[in-house]
Amino acid sequence: MEMKDDPRASAPAGPRPGTGDTARIGGQALIEGVMFRGSRFWSLAVRRPDGSIYSQVNALRSFLVRHPSWDRPFVRGFFILGESLVLGWRALSLSADLALEEEGKGGGGLGTLEKAASFLLALLLAVGLFIVLPTWLAPRLLDPGAPVWAWNLLEGGMRVALFVLYLVLVSLSRDMRRVFQYHGAEHQSIHLLEHGYPLEPEFALREGTDHLRCGTSFVLLVLVLTVAVYSLLGRPVLWVRVLERVAVIPLIAGVSYEIMRYAEGNRSPWIETLVAPGLALQRLTTRRPDREQAEVAVAALKALLEKEGDAEGEDHDLPGEA
Repeated sequence: MEMKDDPRASAPAGPRPGTGDTARIGGQALIEGVMFRGSRFWSLAVRRPDGSIYSQVNALRSFLVRHPSWDRPFVRGFFILGESLVLGWRALSLSADLALEEEGKGGGGLGTLEKAASFLLALLLAVGLFIVLPTWLAPRLLDPGAPVWAWNLLEGGMRVALFVLYLVLVSLSRDMRRVFQYHGAEHQSIHLLEHGYPLEPEFALREGTDHLRCGTSFVLLVLVLTVAVYSLLGRPVLWVRVLERVAVIPLIAGVSYEIMRYAEGNRSPWIETLVAPGLALQRLTTRRPDREQAEVAVAALKALLEKEGDAEGEDHDLPGEA
């Protein structure tokens, strides 16, 4: 189809009416599905083995919505990160349950305790692999008299290398490659929203699969910033170093979040340089989806926007408001 036949060419620029701040809309790939989070609600859509699409929308009980005084630069990033981890795990578990139920495996998947234990185990493994291991190993690979910056440069380099290696290894799995395809579909749907294009699968497939606010880019930026921040902490005994590194993660997450928000509307040369590695790394975590996968992502986003739009309308109808 030629560009003159593409409805995107004549579509108005900017976010679609009723969507609010698109920077507050993010998503995550699931098992055969996609989840989106808005300001007040979150949605998911999952492709069932019979070909149908299951979708649902739930209220988002966000700390920042209930306590807007905390919704400030360099503070909100930590809360958004924490909520995204919990919500993402919940949505991922739900998508897995749907697949298990449909395939008759286990009659409903894991229970609440098993899911909580799995989440805690995954969190501990992440801390052990990306914080404890590099912190313990770096000093043993250098001369004891090496400067602190050398310790932290090596430690930071090891974290980035472990992260990239982890992504490479998981991308070898066929199941994970399908998840990465849904990740690409999620990004394509967000591109349609941000540019005001029709939310349809055929148009989503024409968009790129990378996105500046991707979680892959966020994690990489956090890992890079840790090199500078950890250099200010000196080199106490191991257990103190580990505690210090965990304690400053909220600060680093808050700064990283603000950098990514700023970068989206200010593409200066230094910003382009800063975000380029994260965009390049997304080639590992995204794949081009097929039409059915794009259809699932668009369904999840439409469900969210419809509910968010209804909520905005209810607010406007409140007594005493214009």
